[in-house]
Amino acid sequence: MDQVNNTGYDEISLRELIGALLDGWKIITIITIISLLASGIFSFIITDPTYEAETTLMASLATDRLTNMNIESEDIEGILNSISAYPTMTLQTYKQQIKNPQILIETIEELELSKEDITIDSLTNMISLETMKDTNLIVVKVSNSDKELATKIANTIAQKFTSFITDMAREHASKTSGFINSQLEVEKEKVDQALLDLKVFLAQPRGVEELNKEIQSKQQELNDYKDRLSREEVNYKDALLQKEMEEKLISAQLKSAKEQLNNTSKKLVTKKSILEDSLLSDMIKESSNSTTKDIADIEMENEEINPAYITLIESINEYEIDLNKVKQEKENITYSYKKIKEILSDKIDIVKQDVESLQVELAEKEHQEKLILRNVNLAQSIYDSFLEKYEATRVAESTEIGESSINIVSKAITPEKPVAPNKKLNLAIAGVLGVMIGVFVVFFRQYWIGSKEKPAIN
Repeated sequence: MDQVNNTGYDEISLRELIGALLDGWKIITIITIISLLASGIFSFIITDPTYEAETTLMASLATDRLTNMNIESEDIEGILNSISAYPTMTLQTYKQQIKNPQILIETIEELELSKEDITIDSLTNMISLETMKDTNLIVVKVSNSDKELATKIANTIAQKFTSFITDMAREHASKTSGFINSQLEVEKEKVDQALLDLKVFLAQPRGVEELNKEIQSKQQELNDYKDRLSREEVNYKDALLQKEMEEKLISAQLKSAKEQLNNTSKKLVTKKSILEDSLLSDMIKESSNSTTKDIADIEMENEEINPAYITLIESINEYEIDLNKVKQEKENITYSYKKIKEILSDKIDIVKQDVESLQVELAEKEHQEKLILRNVNLAQSIYDSFLEKYEATRVAESTEIGESSINIVSKAITPEKPVAPNKKLNLAIAGVLGVMIGVFVVFFRQYWIGSKEKPAIN
């Protein structure tokens, strides 16, 4: 069974490994020395030193001031703001723009880097960018074997970048300004046309103001008719009340007179001695040869119309005439009032119809005026918005956006020490790698020798 297990795998003890390393120390030492020599030759002789110049830029994000914050509004102001809004520049956007081919080409042309066989691609590889956490600083690093050239490239790229941002902002503002300027002419024509429509409307007869005055006049006339009708009604009631009082008074007097008449005799019968009538007594004396004494006892009855009765009859007649007269006056008053009321009511109805007709016409005129004024105000508002935005874009066009949004905090200075190659690091890596290779060679050699000496198993 032990023999079967030995055929499956070989057991290697720690003692054997240490022994193999001690036996092969010379090989490990030789390989390590060779690695260190190769790294030293590469770092100190073959590879040229690389210098790194760096300049620091601070992005103030001033271009945000050109970006309107109300772009989402649906009015004309929001539309204009969305048209003229300058693209928002973030730190990442700035980092991407620093390596813009235009900036690199201008840098190559200004420093004549083509003589050094530096192309856009090689210049791009020389540049590295870093952003410092929680700041708006961008560090531009340029690596080159010529430390003076690296410094010049770093400073030139920083200057070209600020000019590039300014040119880009100006170009955007110029395009926006041109568009808004062309649109200004269109909006100006709309304003002129709206004002012309308003002028024509105001020149029409029976305008809003005239209709208002006419309606006020008609309403005053209507109020006058109503007041007059009220006064006539009051006068009618007062006159009718007065005549009714007169009628009641006359009726009462007539009734009283009739009652007195019923209690008054129509004739008055009076008795008197015949002697009281000297003429008649003389005639009797002559005819009968009687003496005064003889006829003294003779009485005579006298019947005559009662003057009180006649007076009452006359009074009753007068009362009846007066009563009929009052009744007729009442009828006349009522008839007259009804006629006046009918006339005034007709006039009130006519004036009401006129007022309603004028109000309908006024409503139509006011609606037309509101529409025209709204068109004028809208056209003027749009024109003012375009004009204001045009002036703003003109200001932006003349502003040094690059200089206000990008500040060169520190210019690149000529580095004294190279950043590459890192000789100490290269030697350390070469030493570690040499040891690892040497150990591998020793273990492989030990394994190879051991496999040859092992007897074959039947």
